[in-house]
Amino acid sequence: MDLDGTLVAADTTVESILEFLKAAPWKLFSLIAALMSGRPALKRYLAQHVTIDATTLPYRTQVLGEMRQARADGRRIVLITASDQSTADAVGAHIDLIDEVVGTHSETNLKAGRKAEYLVSRFGAGGFQYIGDSSSDLPVWKAADEAIMVAPSASTQRRAQQTVAKVRVVVERPNKLRAAIKELRPHQWAKNVLLFVPLYFAHQYTNLDLVFTAVMAFFSFNFAASSIYVLNDLVDLPADRQHRSKRDRPLAAGTLTVAEGIALSVSSFVLSIVLAIVFVNPLFAGVVLGYVALTTAYSFVLKQKLIVDVLTLASLFTYRVVAGGVAVSVPLSEWLLAFSLFFFTSLAFVKRYSELIQIQAHGGASIKGRNYVPADIPIITSAGPAAGFLAVLVFALYINTPAITAYYQRPQILWGICLVLVYWIMRIWFLAARDQMHDDPVLFAVRDKASLLAGVLVAACLMAARYG
Repeated sequence: MDLDGTLVAADTTVESILEFLKAAPWKLFSLIAALMSGRPALKRYLAQHVTIDATTLPYRTQVLGEMRQARADGRRIVLITASDQSTADAVGAHIDLIDEVVGTHSETNLKAGRKAEYLVSRFGAGGFQYIGDSSSDLPVWKAADEAIMVAPSASTQRRAQQTVAKVRVVVERPNKLRAAIKELRPHQWAKNVLLFVPLYFAHQYTNLDLVFTAVMAFFSFNFAASSIYVLNDLVDLPADRQHRSKRDRPLAAGTLTVAEGIALSVSSFVLSIVLAIVFVNPLFAGVVLGYVALTTAYSFVLKQKLIVDVLTLASLFTYRVVAGGVAVSVPLSEWLLAFSLFFFTSLAFVKRYSELIQIQAHGGASIKGRNYVPADIPIITSAGPAAGFLAVLVFALYINTPAITAYYQRPQILWGICLVLVYWIMRIWFLAARDQMHDDPVLFAVRDKASLLAGVLVAACLMAARYG
């Protein structure tokens, strides 16, 4: 059987390149120099500088099932791959069903025709079954007794059926469009509704031109955010594969390849900038670029810094409010910015607290890729709710300002929002303590019935205060 794309739903060489450049991007030219000496030399160079954790790779359960059946039938199982021998050895040591491991050495890239020649020399023409996934496996299948295919393209499957008597598909090719949409995480776009907040509080929501501009800004920000989500998943591949929910994301699960992920991230970013320039304004395009720069810094550096990561997350939410004001050319209230900063600081602490609760329950020492340990829980449970209550205090003080009394007929009704906010903030902290909180509290709120009801009550208070 093959390794990349077959036994594992990933390409270990490409992921090694990604890990290498992530750790030392300035060594790109040394990587190119190694490639100029041939693919085997490149793979050997990567193996010397990057260690692939075989325990976290996305193994295909159907292929493992084929291996168990072969073992039950008394057949020998050979892992033969174009990946470096050291990578193949690591997989062979992890999967106890494998009898022999053959990988690429410094001279020969064990792929396609060369792999077929090797297997025929060992077992004879038609003396083996072969499990593979790509068109490069066609010469091997042609020499095999049976072609067992994993997620083949339609053309590869058709060509195999034309040349091999026995063909069987054990894993169907995944729907790439569906996987791409899932990877973009459109459910996260709910966060970008914050762009409409300045339009509402400026009381310009009846201006259809501004509403259209705000909608275009919303979609521009959506695609910018999605491009960073994809980039973040590329950077966090090893950590995500050890996470209870993130391991199901398309890149971590291998449904999308690293190359497809890079293309998806770039195309989303380009679409975002085009929407910003054409339908909003050039200044907003600059704001989007600033958001991308800040989130990229978070993905690569800031998320590993104690406290800084939480403040950055809170700032990114507040940044959305600022972006909404720039999009429709509305000046922002200092009250609104202060409320946003405290409120989203509380939610950012909830996110870290939920992760620590999970780590503590499983006996872990720290959050993977984050600078937090279970001993930090008491501090977080003090700072997090306090930030939330400060947000409520800011809103309460805002109720008595001239801007409120001039616009709302019954501003006293707005005190009901304070009660709703206190309830909701306390509720998410209680649920987080019980390990019933999603890793992302904003996503949790979008799906939680009580949170949705709280949102309805806030909207009702605003309408009643305005038109009551």
